[in-house]
Amino acid sequence: MGNDYDKILKENIAGLLLPLTEKYLGIKIKDSQELKDKLQTTIEKEPDFLRIVRTHTNEEFILHLEFQTRDEEGMIYRMQEYYGLLRRKHGLPVKQFVIYLGNKTSRMVSQLPPGEVFTGFALKSLKNYSCESLLDSQVPEEIILAVLADFNQQKPAQVIKRILERLREIGQEEITLRKYVRQLSILARLRNLTKETHKQVQDMGLLYDITKDYLYKEGLEKGEEKGVAKVIINMIKKGTMPLEQIADFTGVSLNEVKRIANELKQ
Repeated sequence: MGNDYDKILKENIAGLLLPLTEKYLGIKIKDSQELKDKLQTTIEKEPDFLRIVRTHTNEEFILHLEFQTRDEEGMIYRMQEYYGLLRRKHGLPVKQFVIYLGNKTSRMVSQLPPGEVFTGFALKSLKNYSCESLLDSQVPEEIILAVLADFNQQKPAQVIKRILERLREIGQEEITLRKYVRQLSILARLRNLTKETHKQVQDMGLLYDITKDYLYKEGLEKGEEKGVAKVIINMIKKGTMPLEQIADFTGVSLNEVKRIANELKQ
């Protein structure tokens, strides 16, 4: 399910970028350029020397040595990358040394400027923001995020109804409206509000058939509690989905799904 949430945010980030950064992150963007690079979790060159050491005072840390025969441009960033990977993997302090073997005086940068030193990150929780600021938006990608914000003591059904009303008010075409209602139904799971969303969509007579998505989520919830096999049985009994799609959704082989289906028939 984490992939579903990520997919929604990636689909909507273009519409969310300006309001999200200005209203909630305090950054006013003049222009931007997308970076499509995929960050790799592996590095081509292995560290020259790594040991977990313990001193006479019982200080324990990772000792990392690199040997250089000549200056390497950007060596500071390579060491920074090693540091992050080692710290994350082993959870121990890391002490790093570059041993220069060249004849000329080394001019490699060995310390990051103050503005480049990683000291942590800013943590923002959407739950701490009022849903009203999101509901007042003219951006549909922002409006649906109201389901994850602070309801200010309003009942969940009321907030969901207002989200759906706002989506209609800003004049979304039918196919686009369906997309945002589908996304809302998925995001609602993060607050355990799938059933309330399903009911509000039905009550408002929206054309998007959320029932299928609702059954998907219901099946997943049962799967988390009772196992994937019972999810498959539940989906087969409801008869709303071909066996091939059930196999794809649950990650179980089609042959196994067919076997379960045959046992149910018998």
